[in-house]
Amino acid sequence: MIADDKAEVEGASSEFATGAVSQPRHLRPLVAIGYGPRCVPVMQLAEAAAGICDLLWIIDGSLPEMEQMNPLLRRFGCVVDRGGIDRANFHRQVRAHRPDGLVTYLDAGMIELAELGRSLGLPFCSPASAAALTDKAVQRQRLRGAGFPVPTCHVLSADPGQIAVANTDRQSWPAIMKPRSAQGSRFMFLASNATQAAEFLDGLGPNRPEMVIEDYLPDDPRRTSTPHAAYLSVETIVSRGVIDHLALTGRFPLAANFRETGFFIPADLEAGEKSEVLELCSAAITALEVETGCLHTEVKFTPEGLRIIEINGRVGGGVPEMLERATGVSLLALTLRMALGQPALPHGPLPTERIGYRFFLQPPAVTARVAEIVGIDTFTDRSGADSISIHQGPGADFDWRDGTRNYIVAVVGSADGYEELQTIERLLQREISVTYST
Repeated sequence: MIADDKAEVEGASSEFATGAVSQPRHLRPLVAIGYGPRCVPVMQLAEAAAGICDLLWIIDGSLPEMEQMNPLLRRFGCVVDRGGIDRANFHRQVRAHRPDGLVTYLDAGMIELAELGRSLGLPFCSPASAAALTDKAVQRQRLRGAGFPVPTCHVLSADPGQIAVANTDRQSWPAIMKPRSAQGSRFMFLASNATQAAEFLDGLGPNRPEMVIEDYLPDDPRRTSTPHAAYLSVETIVSRGVIDHLALTGRFPLAANFRETGFFIPADLEAGEKSEVLELCSAAITALEVETGCLHTEVKFTPEGLRIIEINGRVGGGVPEMLERATGVSLLALTLRMALGQPALPHGPLPTERIGYRFFLQPPAVTARVAEIVGIDTFTDRSGADSISIHQGPGADFDWRDGTRNYIVAVVGSADGYEELQTIERLLQREISVTYST
């Protein structure tokens, strides 16, 4: 639809939100956004959309977090609540707004959005590709079928006997356990044997999500002497079948149970290593037949060579902030243009002027309460970081099984080089002290 053919809608009426009025019109293109808890901040998306498009938020209003966020979302566009309605009604409500593009920044509901995109004729990944991007078991199967060496992966039902089955001739140890569909290292656990695996599952209780168990990928021993982790991620935009890798993101070593402690753009790699990583990612994305999307692909250096950890069909956590600090390019703006099918994308990897970083101070692998945090002022004065935020303040209860999202403090900034980056990371670990009560 041509923007000049649209008339402006003043505000977000409740009639539009329920789909009672058809064919709202806008001066600018309209992008529908799949939005949910722990997503890209609303204000960042609104800022990125300025000068590009208007926004239509697609949410599940039955979630408590979204009920609280609804007033803020309505300040920056109309809202369609897909919670508790059938597919036909959902599609009808979105169609009434006549969106020109569709994008999502979370895993949940991606298959439903893919069906919506196909129904409305909007650029988006197919339902089959969405399933492979959000279901770890399906993704392993698809990659293995395409000839990629991937870990053995088994789906575990709620039946405790599944662990006994996995312990026979089909599962080696140690093994990683994680939800079949989740993000942020939630409920991830490294089990040394079947007994540990069963105990972990029992601790999650009867209402745990469906889990998978798969072979652990060991680190390449040649990288154990470096200050960085033996894995990284690749940030990619695919627009109408054209794959463009924007950046490679390095990592600092993980906290217990695979919780993130820090990442940075660009990764510290030699030119040959970069080419090998990007070639692998391109081949894997092609195997999953992703035609449109913003992808976050994790790759590990193992003794047997590079291995795909997983491919996510969304922006990686913290990546927009790091990429903009490193390159000056707004990743969120690129994703909105991608959603509109606009071909003007930069050819990556993008040149970097500085190293953009995001650090997390993680709690120990226990379930406890934050009692006291000291040293933030000292760290702030000495680090030169752009922002420092307390995520779990004194009095906050946390459960280590919730993964990376239970970090205590987050730090965002940029550095001139890798030596300065390491200095800031060491300063964070040394100066900020947290005490806990159990």
